[in-house]
Amino acid sequence: MSVSSPSRWCGGGVDVEQVFADASIKQEFLDRFDELAEAAQVRSAELGLFERVPAVDDASAVAESMSSGEYQPGSEPGIEAIIERFTRPVYLVQQSTFAPPADTFPNSDEIHRQLEGARKALERIIPSTGRVDLRNHRLDWVGTGWMVAPGIVVTNRHVAREFAVERDGGFAFAQNLGLPPVRAAIDWRHEYLQPDESRFRVEEILWIEPASSVDLALLRVAGAGEDGEGRPPPIPLMTPDELAGATVGSWIAVVGYPAHDSRNDEADQQRIFDGIYNVKRLAPGKVTAVIDTTLLNHDATTLGGNSGSVVVDLSSGKALALHFGGFRGSRNLAVHASRVQQALGPYVT
Repeated sequence: MSVSSPSRWCGGGVDVEQVFADASIKQEFLDRFDELAEAAQVRSAELGLFERVPAVDDASAVAESMSSGEYQPGSEPGIEAIIERFTRPVYLVQQSTFAPPADTFPNSDEIHRQLEGARKALERIIPSTGRVDLRNHRLDWVGTGWMVAPGIVVTNRHVAREFAVERDGGFAFAQNLGLPPVRAAIDWRHEYLQPDESRFRVEEILWIEPASSVDLALLRVAGAGEDGEGRPPPIPLMTPDELAGATVGSWIAVVGYPAHDSRNDEADQQRIFDGIYNVKRLAPGKVTAVIDTTLLNHDATTLGGNSGSVVVDLSSGKALALHFGGFRGSRNLAVHASRVQQALGPYVT
């Protein structure tokens, strides 16, 4: 299975230079580097990479040059890989809660503390994020979506365009020659090693932003799932006052479905995702830029299937943005919650 998205939107937009703007993360990384390097050597051998293991002096020099803005990205790939795995891990979601990665690589105590502080809020949000599955289509699934209002799911334009066409002033499900119309559903599960499903049919394509606008679409889903269960609750959007406080450096988490992506480095994907793709994940990170009230950047670890993921502000426990892509080694892109609210306006009372 592959996930379609524009070539530059491959995800993984972790800017390792900005990670060490957080003094506590930088200090923990340096204090534990010998432990991290040893674990990285074992992991690389398991993957058949046999890479040079950097020394702590090398790591210290890299961390200092990153903090000062003098580092040249890509000059120390071994250290960069350790930094990304330690400072921007990806957690597995099972039974609507999250746990550290399944491998034996050490995990950051600071990041664990941030996530534990927001655990109750995150566990309320996780069940309201789902995978966009398709039938009568060349792809099994195309991205992520989340409940943003009663009966309404928000996702990306480039996700919806895989199964929707414009027709008679509105939108309809695409139909390939000789085949029934494409059918889309949101499954709120697809968790690792969990067989449960909770599929809700997409009944209507409410709105798709034009290509010149933000990467956003709204879908109406059925009132009950295929097994008769009720819809999960909407994820609340941050209020204007809360959004004003969500500035650069705010902790966030991205909940969605990263898929294996041939445009990203194979070894790095294996290190971080342990060969486990297409299931629900939670990835911590920080806001790295806010572009007025339309877009923002973040540095959580993502892949192509994360298109349409919710970006959760850990302080408020509410949706800060709608993730839609990233530039590898640079930044991730997301639609600001205020812009999501604007698009939602005509469809809610």
